[in-house]
Amino acid sequence: MMKRKVRWGIAGLGKIAHRFAQDLTSHADHAELYAVSARCSERAKVFADRFSCEKCYGSYQELADDPVVDVVYIASIHPFHRSMAELFLSHGKHVVVEKPAFTNVADWDAMYTLASKKGLLLIEAMKSVTFPAYQAMRKFISDNNIQINSITAAFGNWHKFDIEQPIFNPDLCGGATLDVGVYGLWLYVDLCQLVNGKILPPRVNFYVDNPESRVDELAEFKFPGDVLGNISASITRNLERKAIINGPDLDIVIHDKWWNPKIIDITYKGVKKQLTIDSKGGGFEYEIDHISSLIINNKAESDIINSASTRKVIEIMETCLIIGGFSHLLRLK
Repeated sequence: MMKRKVRWGIAGLGKIAHRFAQDLTSHADHAELYAVSARCSERAKVFADRFSCEKCYGSYQELADDPVVDVVYIASIHPFHRSMAELFLSHGKHVVVEKPAFTNVADWDAMYTLASKKGLLLIEAMKSVTFPAYQAMRKFISDNNIQINSITAAFGNWHKFDIEQPIFNPDLCGGATLDVGVYGLWLYVDLCQLVNGKILPPRVNFYVDNPESRVDELAEFKFPGDVLGNISASITRNLERKAIINGPDLDIVIHDKWWNPKIIDITYKGVKKQLTIDSKGGGFEYEIDHISSLIINNKAESDIINSASTRKVIEIMETCLIIGGFSHLLRLK
């Protein structure tokens, strides 16, 4: 049994960092929140006080310099992931970076190489695949040598158009693909790799609901091949919240908010099975404990949030956004 608790730092203290910290401090078994950092020292102190955190810093450099921190969760907006990951990896910290990890493959390759040279973990914070119900579904598919023929999933919520909001701001790498499309693409890639399905380049359609918008507001990815994929994402439309996976004698439905997979119905060869979990928190606790266990056991790679899937998803997003004329979203000049 693991007794040591991994000391986490959080860099960037927005909404998702609050949710992450809540699960870390209330529900994670192998982790403790040791330090937080923001570009404003007062903001860092308010955050630290709320979650009873020992250290708070008004710069990311100070967090990087703290020798006690084991791993840093980067919760800033997309364009700053590369520079922050490089900072913390260079200072000997394991890094968990909020999705999408990076907006282009070159950044992923450079940071993954740096992490490998340092003997550190670099992991994308794709919590959906760490949920127990999802892992049980993968095991069921693997144990029964099941073939998958198609995967359909959508993630979309309506937001009022506001160029000042990061999701609509091209200078901050906004848009549906990078904001929420990453979830569905990860599901598709992960399951294709599970069943050894070849991932072919998708046909993609981008739509804009607001004429003045300069980001992709709706993205539809259609994957051909042995495993057909229909992956949709939107920041201006409410889309269906269930994912459907089909194969010979197989029907799987991941229910409401499939990206937080708590209820999964499987019908295989006429036999119905339901996978459920009684979630303790918001779901971040599963990835936190998984990554903490990797650090405690000196693992070089996650077998759940694997680097090959992260890289493939980034490659798909980058390639499709360039084809769609959104290449200005991919790098901060």
